[in-house]
Amino acid sequence: MVTAARTLVERVDLVARWAAVLEEGDFRPRILELADRFPEERSLEVPFSAIEMSDTALADLLLERPEEVIAAGIRSIRELIPAAGPETEGLRMRVIGLPSTARRQIRMIREADLNQFVALDGIVRKATEVRPQIREAVFSCLACRAEIREPQDDGSTVFREPLECPTSQGGCGKPAGRTRFRLMPEKSTYIDSQRIEVQENPETLKGGAHPQGLAVLLTEDLTGRVIPGNRVVVSGTLKSMQRATASRAGIVRSTTFDLMLHGNSLEYKQREYDEIEITEAEEKTILAFRDDPTVVDKVVLSLAPTIKGMEEEKEAIALQLFGGVEKRHADGIRIRGDIHVLLVGDPGTAKSQLLRYIADVAPRGIYTSGKGATAAGLTAAAVKDDFAGGRWVLEAGMLVLADGGMAIVDELDKMTPEDRSAMHEALEQQTVSIAKAGITATLNARCPVLAAANPKWGRFNPDKGIAEQLDLPPTLLSRFDVIYSIKDRPEEKRDRFLANRILLSHQQGAAMAAMTKDSPLPPWEGAPFPPDLLRKYIAYARRNIRPVLSNDSLKILEDFYVRVRKQGEEPDAPVPITARQLEALVRLSEAAARARLSNIVSIEDAHRATRIVEGFLARVTTTEGKMDIDAIATGVTHNQRERVERLQELMRELQEAGGGTFDLGMLHSEAERRGIAPNRVDALFSMLRNQGEIAETRPGRWQLIRF
Repeated sequence: MVTAARTLVERVDLVARWAAVLEEGDFRPRILELADRFPEERSLEVPFSAIEMSDTALADLLLERPEEVIAAGIRSIRELIPAAGPETEGLRMRVIGLPSTARRQIRMIREADLNQFVALDGIVRKATEVRPQIREAVFSCLACRAEIREPQDDGSTVFREPLECPTSQGGCGKPAGRTRFRLMPEKSTYIDSQRIEVQENPETLKGGAHPQGLAVLLTEDLTGRVIPGNRVVVSGTLKSMQRATASRAGIVRSTTFDLMLHGNSLEYKQREYDEIEITEAEEKTILAFRDDPTVVDKVVLSLAPTIKGMEEEKEAIALQLFGGVEKRHADGIRIRGDIHVLLVGDPGTAKSQLLRYIADVAPRGIYTSGKGATAAGLTAAAVKDDFAGGRWVLEAGMLVLADGGMAIVDELDKMTPEDRSAMHEALEQQTVSIAKAGITATLNARCPVLAAANPKWGRFNPDKGIAEQLDLPPTLLSRFDVIYSIKDRPEEKRDRFLANRILLSHQQGAAMAAMTKDSPLPPWEGAPFPPDLLRKYIAYARRNIRPVLSNDSLKILEDFYVRVRKQGEEPDAPVPITARQLEALVRLSEAAARARLSNIVSIEDAHRATRIVEGFLARVTTTEGKMDIDAIATGVTHNQRERVERLQELMRELQEAGGGTFDLGMLHSEAERRGIAPNRVDALFSMLRNQGEIAETRPGRWQLIRF
């Protein structure tokens, strides 16, 4: 069919064919507008469907011989302008919306795709600066002073010089060995040029696969439009470049070639999760859950169904998958809608298994472990790369690549403090600011973060407060909307239930591995949402639903916030909750409404949010029966702060009586007399010593530095 189409089109002038397509598609007004607005706008975007609808043979030939066909299309554009001026030379044609037959996965590109018109769907990993590239070099022959024009190859890094002074351009005809040529930069012509690297979308990779990338050359008005982390569809002609290495014998050329896409058009993902295709049948299945009051519970049951228990944690994660609504105010302030969740638990509580499952089911989910993550790997790095000709380029890290998706970080406590601090800005502002090697940039990192960690001493100590066992800085803890502590405590009824479920899952897994279809399998509750449907359900909800708080739900959130805050009005009472938790309530309420595919936040959604927030605050921030948000906001509870002040006052008294120093035994006995337990004294004493508040001036004698 393609051969017949080529034969048919080659008989007729391609320019005339293009003119018919442009006229039938009513592109003439747009072409005239481009001519008026040149050079601010210079490209005519032509959907591939419009070409295929008007001239199928031309559309087929475009995919097979793109350079020739697009050049004819540009000539046709110029001919449709009545009074063609110099600006018509700069007009370009951009073909967008290539069919699925022309779309290629980067790892599936083969030699048959060379010189074809293809489209790549991926994420921008690197981008060079925009620099002028010489399009036509002008040389002066030193023998006869003739000016010679030498066109350059697009995409080639090799500068082409004349081999002779051609008589066709008024030269003397001498070869390069008998004369010399001087480049005339001021008379040469240039175009803007930029190289980017497009990497496979992380969510399309199978387990263990290394993401592959492909270099793309962008020119003219396509340059300067993308930054690392952008999700794009790039269409263009696939070209090859021969590898060459320098040696003592000269340049050695390899038989292996590198690939580069010469970009013709650039399309952004205009909507969230555009890459996830939802059929009409699937959309009907999804819409059947609209306003189902039990749909959130069904999603919770569908999250890692083999991991029993952890219902509260799964409920918070389920709402995190849907997320709240991002707001932008008139003064430019942006309020994030993404929900950050932290799980801190004893070993063996299936945290990592749960995170792995969420990474697979979440649209655009990216997983990493704190042991193998660095600050540059999480945010962005400036690297000196041959890709940019030895210049510094910006390389996107995990949080930037997860922009618009979900970042999952396991073993958060195993990261070094320096690497962990890189997450602060990404969690709250959802941006990554870079100032390295002369590159100053701000990249987007708009993604919820689901993280897991172990307690400071490996396992929770029932004799100590939970807050002091979280081995994470308060500045990082305070940025999580929901923090859950997961304790592993022996309890016969619960242990028997979990043991039964774990053993049943092993029995079922063994039967499936043996592929014994006739073997009776134990009864097993099926998940209401299979993983693939759940992924599409989340994508549909995030793409189409933007809930708004109703007056009733707003009143419930307001009453809850005021009621909890009132606990702090008592004398010497800690602050139980802050405005950060109020914003978390709003996000969780909106997420619950979005999970129901509802554009209105109901009373039930607000109650669900207050129950989640109150539950996590009771677990993590309660000290001596009272909520104290300072436990995660500052790392020091209100009671601890009071005890420290009392202990410091006692140290001052002992120091004054002891001639400028005090004895530790005296401190213990006097503190016990005033009602401070010895273990509390030791803990507070160690904290003050680590902070440099006290010092041992001589053996056995201590001094309060800030007297």
